[in-house]
Amino acid sequence: MTTPKTHLFFDMDGTLCPSRSLATPDMLQALETLCQTYDVIVASGSHNDQMRAQLPQLPIIQLGQNGNHCLHPTEGELWNEPLDEAVKTEILAHAKKIRALITHEVPDEADLIEDRGSQISFSLYGHHADAAIKRTIDPDFSVRRALLEKMPFESAIAEAKIAGSVSIDYLKKGRNKGFNIARLIAQLGWSAQECVYFGDALFPGGNDETVVGVIDTIEVTDPADTLTKLAPYLA
Repeated sequence: MTTPKTHLFFDMDGTLCPSRSLATPDMLQALETLCQTYDVIVASGSHNDQMRAQLPQLPIIQLGQNGNHCLHPTEGELWNEPLDEAVKTEILAHAKKIRALITHEVPDEADLIEDRGSQISFSLYGHHADAAIKRTIDPDFSVRRALLEKMPFESAIAEAKIAGSVSIDYLKKGRNKGFNIARLIAQLGWSAQECVYFGDALFPGGNDETVVGVIDTIEVTDPADTLTKLAPYLA
């Protein structure tokens, strides 16, 4: 017998919203409805401020920066674990090598790297670039897979994950979404069997992959597909 789900976890970009874009009115209405019955948790590589801009006024638990900064709507900050300078130096050196392999033009070199505190995100095109153009750069994640195969990130202290529409997220090794989701479940005293995760990057190397085996997962292709697969929870 399947355990009913009471805690719904989501990736953000590509799952609930287009990259760096406000969720659609239909998605916001669906999430608002879900929040009345379920715990809704969003685990994203984005900073929590960015998450709040894309999903405004929703009483969600925010697992920003792959969960390394956790904000609870009523209990406040549960944890915040920024990277130290040694880790950042190693990450930036690898991001520079990846940049050297990119052959397409980018609109703003200064927009490729974001230090979010608990992680560093490298964009193949630009974090604030036009979302429609970004979706054409690497729609099937193959470009980033090839870049990381050609230039693997070999580190004892950090790891790289494909994320969003055109990003590679760097974070402290092991401090990924799966780890932080398990930590949240333990801290709040939930049962993992009552949790489910919706994500568009559950494939090997994706930033949702580490959730596999921690809780049940549902693969989606985009926000429209997420709404379709949420229908049983909204009924």
